[in-house]
Amino acid sequence: MRNQKGITLIALVITIIVLLILAGVSIAMLAGDNGILTRSREAQTTTIEKSNEEIVKMAIQDLLTEYHAGGAIATNITNTNNTPSTLEINSEELKNAIYRTTSDANISDVTDATLNIAEDDGEEEVSVLKVDFTNGQDIYVLPTTGQIVTAQA
Repeated sequence: MRNQKGITLIALVITIIVLLILAGVSIAMLAGDNGILTRSREAQTTTIEKSNEEIVKMAIQDLLTEYHAGGAIATNITNTNNTPSTLEINSEELKNAIYRTTSDANISDVTDATLNIAEDDGEEEVSVLKVDFTNGQDIYVLPTTGQIVTAQA
């Protein structure tokens, strides 16, 4: 009986245990809190948010180019170099600039809003333009400078 070749029951059990351990580790790496699937979802969200921010920045650059050329959004030309001295972007101009700069902007609306921002001596409420994206992200723009600001938590 000793000359028979084959797999013993103990070797089979050890092999199954090792495979179960490897499967458990693989599943944890794939679907855990810091797993590949979770990190890819976070990366996708971050990419969409940054893309939305870039869309708004391109639209603002478009408006600033028009502003420096003395276009329609320039409300006051008093500088010696004949450039406008006051920038005043309204919600309709920003919305049109967004659609002009990109065809796939998923915005639901651009509205006037107020926002609390941090200052050196506390919080200050300022008028802003609120760009609502269909993914739920809101981006706030100062209408006098075109600067993007964030809300105080």
